[in-house]
Amino acid sequence: MRKLGAILLVSIMALTMLAGCGGSSKDAGAEGGLLQEGKLLVGTEIGYPPMEYFDEDGSTPIGFDMEMAAALAEDMGLELELVDTAWDGIFAGVDTDKYDVIMSCVSFTPERDEQYLLSETYIANAPVLVVPKDSDISSIEEAKGKSIAVQMETTADYIIQDYNNEGLGADLRQYEKVINAFDELKAGRVDSVCTDSVVAAYYLGDAASDYKTVWQSPTKEPIVMCMKKGNDALKERLEASLKNLRDSGKLAEISTKYFGSDDPIK
Repeated sequence: MRKLGAILLVSIMALTMLAGCGGSSKDAGAEGGLLQEGKLLVGTEIGYPPMEYFDEDGSTPIGFDMEMAAALAEDMGLELELVDTAWDGIFAGVDTDKYDVIMSCVSFTPERDEQYLLSETYIANAPVLVVPKDSDISSIEEAKGKSIAVQMETTADYIIQDYNNEGLGADLRQYEKVINAFDELKAGRVDSVCTDSVVAAYYLGDAASDYKTVWQSPTKEPIVMCMKKGNDALKERLEASLKNLRDSGKLAEISTKYFGSDDPIK
């Protein structure tokens, strides 16, 4: 982890300057769908544990997606560089060539599949509702009139909006980061949090956790890598390396490290 953290820290520091200059222009010599020869530029929002977040030093990126990105880059023989990007602009960034691919707990949706080039699934996922252990909420229906915190512009946000449109009547609270939503839940300022099951697994992973899951969406939203439409060359390379990680057991190893199993909602 120390070696991985050092590699990622150097990479993200380099990309801070790159992002400040308005992104990357495609190298004339770059091949295989890459913006820069020999480098894999990954867009991510570092603030979504356990998928991507900063270590205790406040500057070293760690998490499931971070280790997956490093493992994929290594298998592809490429140097990894990370671009830390706000979620509300992350998809525009891949369209404007600020990075090659998004790895930031991107859920597959039909709408995203129409607009972007999505990889095959690399981990399962579904929206869930998390409440304090002593909460009297035991289902999504019982959240009527209660406050539900979400990260804005995520599938969890859209799901609760849909439920409200159908008459749920929940008090939707939108936050910039999922960490903010859980901080509000911990402080007792909201009644629940709707988020991805992979995120819930992080907050419920401790046996002494103060939270419980009371609802899981019947519609699964598997996690995928997101690329610009037409970048089939990079998609093929990433999926070939993903297969290598799956076959070697590396994918299961990383998943077990962060979720306690090789697939948190299998």
